[in-house]
Amino acid sequence: MRWEEGLIVSCLVDTDVCIDFLREREYARPLLRKWLAKGLLSISVATHLEIYAGMRKGEESATGAFLDPMVTIPVDEKIARTAGDIIRHLKSKGLTMSPSDSVIAASALFTNVPLITNNISDYPASEISGLVVVKGIDK
Repeated sequence: MRWEEGLIVSCLVDTDVCIDFLREREYARPLLRKWLAKGLLSISVATHLEIYAGMRKGEESATGAFLDPMVTIPVDEKIARTAGDIIRHLKSKGLTMSPSDSVIAASALFTNVPLITNNISDYPASEISGLVVVKGIDK
């Protein structure tokens, strides 16, 4: 996706990968560098919320320095409706997805980029048309 300033967004980074980067897990820095070489990194506003909700005392500066350069995809009416459609569709198949994860998936669909996550089971891509999920690391 081309962003407002004509720059390309390469991927949408899920909350777990962001946390791993902030916790200095060995795989996270090279993974994000790889995707950054292809374009801007983006996150959903839901990831922004989840990161700040779980932030530890004293991590404010490092967290802001990491998240602020990323493109944060806001939840607008289109993303909210898509997220609701995802939840409803999965429910009809006997599957569940949290509202936050559905917003993250809808944000990846809206930006038309892969979702980078280690929580593959949270995003049943085979059931969500157009969603491309890429695993960050083999655990």
